[in-house]
Amino acid sequence: MPVPTLAEVLKQSGWTQDQIDALDAQARTGLNSYVTNIYQTAEQKEQAALAAAQKAEEDRKAQEAATAAAVAAQEAAELNVRQAQDFWANVYPAANAEAEAEKARLAKEAADAKAEAAYYKAQRESYLGTLGIDPSNAPVFTPPPAPVVDQNKTPGTPTFSEDAIMKRLDQGVHTIQDIGWKYQQLYGTPIPISPSQLVSEADRLKLSPMEYAARTFKFAEKEAEHRAAEAKKHDDEIAAKTAAEKESEWKAKMDAQAAEFSAKERKMAEQISSHPDMHLPPGSARVAEIKRAVSAGERPDPTKMTPEARLKLTQQNVIKRFEEQRQTVAA
Repeated sequence: MPVPTLAEVLKQSGWTQDQIDALDAQARTGLNSYVTNIYQTAEQKEQAALAAAQKAEEDRKAQEAATAAAVAAQEAAELNVRQAQDFWANVYPAANAEAEAEKARLAKEAADAKAEAAYYKAQRESYLGTLGIDPSNAPVFTPPPAPVVDQNKTPGTPTFSEDAIMKRLDQGVHTIQDIGWKYQQLYGTPIPISPSQLVSEADRLKLSPMEYAARTFKFAEKEAEHRAAEAKKHDDEIAAKTAAEKESEWKAKMDAQAAEFSAKERKMAEQISSHPDMHLPPGSARVAEIKRAVSAGERPDPTKMTPEARLKLTQQNVIKRFEEQRQTVAA
């Protein structure tokens, strides 16, 4: 914003060019300083408004980011629900049908074995009868007990139970959910294939669902990338904090030096100024008058005034002095 000259401001206030030219150098200097300060304050307010607008825009972007994160979380939750529904609709019925078929096969084998044992028992009793031996008194061969078989390690026909089936199905559901959660954590998006396709591909390759997912989606490599990114972020935060501390220390030193220089400059200006309200020797009548007026409450204490109030008082004194001089010249 261009700062107008003193002449332009006075003309806007109704002054004529002759009145402006009649101003002495001291009055012109004081008024020029006052006008400049007013427009500089306006510039500061405009800059503050721009900073506030920028802060509002940053807050809006932060709110949009938070909304996007909430939407992503909602989508992930909905995906988990869909995966569970897909499991119970597609994976579970197939596994349950296979278990029921296995139970039926084992029941048939048991019935066949029972019928075969009954047949051989009848044949034995008939043969013993032809020999004149009472079957109830004949010795019976008792086979040794079958060894306990570890069904998880030894090939063979496993024994199924409803509890075991439900436990395996429950483990399967949890495994599918864990895979979806791990993919979401590493890649930030839902897993790109359905649970049924994942289980089918894992069975085709003779792998567990977790092994297939880890190999296909490179879980180990992605976790290593995340660890490296976290380490870099930590290092960057430490470096930024160190730089900020150094900058704050440097700014504090600069501010202290500026304040010291400003105090010395103000003191020197007061000592060499020709203005009667600024350069007054100690013990002078003017100083005594000011002290009396301050004590009586007729004027504010100059040492306790704010820069804005001091500037306003100076302006009033300059204008008053100018009016007195103008009236003296007119008389």
